[in-house]
Amino acid sequence: MITFKSATNEEFNLDQFKGKVCLIFNSATGCGLAPQFANIQSLFETYREQGFEVLDFPSNTFKQSLESAQEASSICQLKFQTTFTTYEKIEVNGENTHPLFVFLKDKGKATGIYGVKNKINQDIEWNFTKFLLNKNQTKVLRFGPQTSPDQLASSIEKFLKEKA
Repeated sequence: MITFKSATNEEFNLDQFKGKVCLIFNSATGCGLAPQFANIQSLFETYREQGFEVLDFPSNTFKQSLESAQEASSICQLKFQTTFTTYEKIEVNGENTHPLFVFLKDKGKATGIYGVKNKINQDIEWNFTKFLLNKNQTKVLRFGPQTSPDQLASSIEKFLKEKA
């Protein structure tokens, strides 16, 4: 079982999200791609009532998230008006990679958008690498950092229509 904590130290496990379509990504408030938070919030507002969840994991893997997960959550709420949950600060590459990202990298099929190579279990290339997980947690689509969250809408809708 894959477990993790929210920024407020609440315990979660991936099984709690079965039946929901999940967008999971590594973030950094100091990254030039941070404006994607606003687009991700827009997706969350559009699809949350249909069973869509956003899981934001701050990461300092690329040295652009120096604050704690709690501070990152506050920054996102104030600067980008996010209402989705921020989870614990994690590593996404190397020997200390969080088990959730080991799972996602192993199962994630690259979409080919913006140069993501179709290699399974490749390292996360940068902040805002996005994974879309279907309701049964059997299909994972991987989107590169430069992929605009808006481009995920059709994949989200497809996964939402699938039976759990």
